[in-house]
Amino acid sequence: MALNNEGRMMRSVYERMPIARLREIARESHEHHDPEATRVFVNRVLDMEVERRTWYAHENLGFQPFSSTAKLGESPGGSTTAADPLAIAYDRGIRIHAAHEEARQFLEYARLRPRNLLAALIQAAKTDRRVNGPWGKSYDQIVGQLGHYAQMLGWPPGIETTIEFKKGQAIERAALEGRAQMIMLARLG
Repeated sequence: MALNNEGRMMRSVYERMPIARLREIARESHEHHDPEATRVFVNRVLDMEVERRTWYAHENLGFQPFSSTAKLGESPGGSTTAADPLAIAYDRGIRIHAAHEEARQFLEYARLRPRNLLAALIQAAKTDRRVNGPWGKSYDQIVGQLGHYAQMLGWPPGIETTIEFKKGQAIERAALEGRAQMIMLARLG
């Protein structure tokens, strides 16, 4: 029981840790390496990539909170503060920062097959505590509309013809393979 509580406590510490520090501890060559840190790192990378792809890349494209007829792009009232993209993101609760870029770079470095990456991102989107709407559907339902879900995660139209899942279990298996590959890569550094 005490080990279980200690494991939960360490997981909580890892979940709050900056991603760069977490990646250091995930490496086997690090003196304080912990396999749980590696799993938390991979989960965090996938969560951040889902967040980046769904919130940052797709939310209100082209939206600007100022009038196109305002003087020199000034917001009504004379301030340009709200027109700043970072201020807009902050106001919306979007916290895109360097860690999102680190997560994206790690995924590029991992060179997962598109099938495994898509499956892992779908799984990460479904495991979010705030899941509702389309991500609340079962894997079997997602397979039926794979193209739509792939596009929500940034894939081009028609990707479902090259990445084919016949059943929901295939998504879970492909996600497991992708996660395993990322865990091995994170351990090696």
